[in-house]
Amino acid sequence: MTDTAVIQTPAPTRAEIAAANPLAQSGARWFWWIAGLSLVNTVLFHSGSDTNFVIGLGITAVSDAIFASHKAIGFAIDFLVVGFFFLMGLKGRQGALWAFIVGGVVYALDALLYLRFAEWMPVGFHVLALFFIGRGAMTLRESLAAAAVR
Repeated sequence: MTDTAVIQTPAPTRAEIAAANPLAQSGARWFWWIAGLSLVNTVLFHSGSDTNFVIGLGITAVSDAIFASHKAIGFAIDFLVVGFFFLMGLKGRQGALWAFIVGGVVYALDALLYLRFAEWMPVGFHVLALFFIGRGAMTLRESLAAAAVR
């Protein structure tokens, strides 16, 4: 009688599952686009330009306008908000489903600022970004469930 060794491979981690899921990676990268273009919008605003990106954040635009004479306060708020979205992208790429949910909810609330001022192009872009973020979250959730990762 011979002994046969059973080789067990460790279960994949959340990060490995997320890395193997292109739709989840794409959904998480939307948070980085939002953060980056919002930062560009802030720089453009403070340089006196009338140009801005519609995918940016309403909260940073409002902060920049309200605190135009107190730039340090406006920059601090912008830094926190942009940092939040960068973190949601990072955590989402690492397989944290909560980051998609929290980031998506905050971005949806941000769309309400544009809705309040009847800025329809940014509202439309928020909806588009939320679609891709949601698609990334759903595929990540399905991949995690299929791998039985909690």
